Amino acid sequence: MTSGMFVGVDLGGTTITAGLLENSALVAVDTVPTYSERTADDICATIAGLVRHVSCGFEPAALGVGVPVPAGPGTDRLAASHNLPTMGGFPLKTRLEDVFHVPVVLDNDARCMAFGEYRAGSLKGCRQCVCLTLGTGLGCGVIIDGNPYRGAHDCSGEIWRIPAADGYNLEDSVSACGLVRLYRERTGTEMNPEDIHARALRGETDALAAFERYGASVGHVAVMIQSLYDPEKIAVGGGLARAFDVFSGSLFSVVDQVLGEGAGCIIVQASLSDRASVIGAAAFAQDMLRAMKR
Repeated sequence: MTSGMFVGVDLGGTTITAGLLENSALVAVDTVPTYSERTADDICATIAGLVRHVSCGFEPAALGVGVPVPAGPGTDRLAASHNLPTMGGFPLKTRLEDVFHVPVVLDNDARCMAFGEYRAGSLKGCRQCVCLTLGTGLGCGVIIDGNPYRGAHDCSGEIWRIPAADGYNLEDSVSACGLVRLYRERTGTEMNPEDIHARALRGETDALAAFERYGASVGHVAVMIQSLYDPEKIAVGGGLARAFDVFSGSLFSVVDQVLGEGAGCIIVQASLSDRASVIGAAAFAQDMLRAMKR
């Protein structure tokens, strides 16, 4: 066993990313497609192959895996998920431990992202902080007193399902689908978020208006987070955070209007991009191994 080397994996419905963490630095990383319609055994085999690849011939001391469902240190079998339809009930922790013969820990992917940003990104130095992930869905990871907050059933941060207006929930408003819907309502045209962003950068009025409404929706989520947790800082990550500069104005406007002038200044763009979840998962594995040795 190679001391000080840990692998983090971010298992998503579209891609799987793995990275090797050595002395708190990410020294190797790779991403492959998930092909989520495949069997759970095939997806597990892909994870194992990716772990071997990024390990560069070394044997990591432990593995951490971020998954898009509620999970924590006691999790083995994954909950059912529309992002990973074949993985429901699959004993991922046990299978990976059987392959690598090292401890494995599973945790929610948004929590992994928050912990990665806390350890090495835009939340570093904060003791009370939150990371919102904006992408295909809505995720939320909470750090309290420097520790991840999981709740009684590993469901802390599952804010995506909170009901919102007109039969929608929070995720419907601030996910990629929400942005696409806002643009379609203005133009009658179906456009993916990347193209809407590109049009906004070129100054297209409809794209900018869609992002303005989108940012206001994110602002309402941020107000809820600030009111519940009173964090030092909120990091905004995920694929849609690449457009942070486009929608942050309306986000800050909503937060300042509700909570007072300058209240939005604690909201920042996450700095580690898609590597945050990998770093967080590896850090969870590192902390787990330390706890086991006590």
